[in-house]
Amino acid sequence: MNTNDFNLQNEWKKGGLPIISGILYGNGNVNWINIESENRIRRIEHGSKLNLNTLMEENEFYLSEITILCRKEDISKRIIVSCGEGGHGSEGFIVVEENDTKKIKWVAFFEESNPFEKIEVIDDKIIAYNNLNEKWIFDINNPSKLIIE
Repeated sequence: MNTNDFNLQNEWKKGGLPIISGILYGNGNVNWINIESENRIRRIEHGSKLNLNTLMEENEFYLSEITILCRKEDISKRIIVSCGEGGHGSEGFIVVEENDTKKIKWVAFFEESNPFEKIEVIDDKIIAYNNLNEKWIFDINNPSKLIIE
């Protein structure tokens, strides 16, 4: 592994996450997702598959200082889910970790979601509520299958 490789786990522990809208995985892969909003209606656009190391080499991302607003552990699914806000008022995130190793499974970060303040784990879904009273529903095993209500 290159010593310059970006380490999502380390940045999370230090209180930062990349400012990249989409789903970020612990291995550095990213499913870019753009969220458009018009008249309070959200439209989800799935984009490129990216890699954090490539983006870092090209100076294509910055880090946001994050604040955790809610954290839940689901013992049966062996996960810890955290959510909160980034350094800008419009940013929100969800982090899913393995509860025994604290290793990141995936991160959802959005520049235009607004902060996520509450989370629930129901069946195989993570439901995050932002401060706009929107409900963002993620499939635990395929978080790119995002629904916004």
